[in-house]
Amino acid sequence: MKVAKNATKKEVDYLVKVNLNKIKELRKEKGLSQEDVAKMLGFKTVYPYHRKEGGQQSFTAEELMTLSQIYNVPYEKFFILQVAKNETNKREPA
Repeated sequence: MKVAKNATKKEVDYLVKVNLNKIKELRKEKGLSQEDVAKMLGFKTVYPYHRKEGGQQSFTAEELMTLSQIYNVPYEKFFILQVAKNETNKREPA
């Protein structure tokens, strides 16, 4: 995700990531188990949810929207912005 429309040598790239720690924290604050949330998301077993909360699989946009409703928080709370290493920021040879 680029923050600037015009590319420059000093442009910074950002990665938007799902904050899995926040999802886990909110689940625990609500007193819910992974199995509880898995059922709320429509999973037949806890395994897919366990993998998603653990970072082995990605949450879908629909799942994140459902989690925001379960935890009564804006879905934006689930995202973190990180500065990415940008190869274009390196000096170009003269």
